[in-house]
Amino acid sequence: MKLTKARLIFIVKLLVMVLVFGFVGDKLLDAWHKVGSKPVDIDWRYIPIIPLGFIGIMITNSLTWLWLARQMGDRSPTVPLLGAYTFSQAGKYAPGKIFLVLMRIDRTHRAGMPRELCVLSTILENAMYTLSGALVGAIALLVDARDHPLYLVLVGAAIAALLAVFHPKIFFFMINLALKSMKRGPIPPSRQFRIRHMLSAVGMFMPVWFFGGLALWASVHSIHAISLHAYPDLIGTFALSVSLGMFSLLPGGLGVREAIQALFLTPIVGSPELIVVAVAMPRVAQIVVEMTLAGIGGVVNARMTRRNAGAQQPQVPMDSATQ
Repeated sequence: MKLTKARLIFIVKLLVMVLVFGFVGDKLLDAWHKVGSKPVDIDWRYIPIIPLGFIGIMITNSLTWLWLARQMGDRSPTVPLLGAYTFSQAGKYAPGKIFLVLMRIDRTHRAGMPRELCVLSTILENAMYTLSGALVGAIALLVDARDHPLYLVLVGAAIAALLAVFHPKIFFFMINLALKSMKRGPIPPSRQFRIRHMLSAVGMFMPVWFFGGLALWASVHSIHAISLHAYPDLIGTFALSVSLGMFSLLPGGLGVREAIQALFLTPIVGSPELIVVAVAMPRVAQIVVEMTLAGIGGVVNARMTRRNAGAQQPQVPMDSATQ
């Protein structure tokens, strides 16, 4: 029975991975066709900057998630956890976004992290990530709306609301409501963060938007020369598109993120063909980076957790083994 159950679990995991990689492969091929079907001159000198930006994003996100888990009391080995994080990113492209959590729970549990703590730290990561991006995007909109009093008031009110949500009492009230809807227990007051922890998490996420804005700037600059003065606007555009994409039911915010970026890039680029290429190249680079790091992280996590499990097995005395 144990062998049959183990095989069944292996088959289910294999089917999930085939589904995830098949879905991602289809989206990657579709994005590549969008890029290749347009007669656009691309300055390939700037293309390597795009994947480097998404590597920076992955490193920042993984370290921030690990920091959040540490604040909640986890003391599992660092490298296997980081491998589990990068491995689970492949799951976000599966419909429903649930595979990311399932894959992360499975791999972090192998490293010693309790399943409940993995779920809580992932929820906190996603919530703070979304709020941080929304705040950066709203500030960018505030700068752009400085000559429009009505927009200035609306954006200012949005920023004030976002800052209010960052207060621990309000933030964890909303998190506990979400946990209740998932039929899970609330985060106890002993595990809730103080204001300094909230500010630290926001600060740790900030490099994400700088890396993302750099990738978007390189993508646009490779097909349409723009000044570095546009870089702050692209940081805000990227942050806003990611945060709004998080509310999408589509895998990885596909389509939603690109639509928002296209909306803000239209005044800069102008040509519809160039806009399609400008928003498609970052998506292609992101998928390639995340799937590559997912494969590396999966291997690292599997090897290190297997090694740790072997080291923790009790040694059988020679005398008893020969009896």
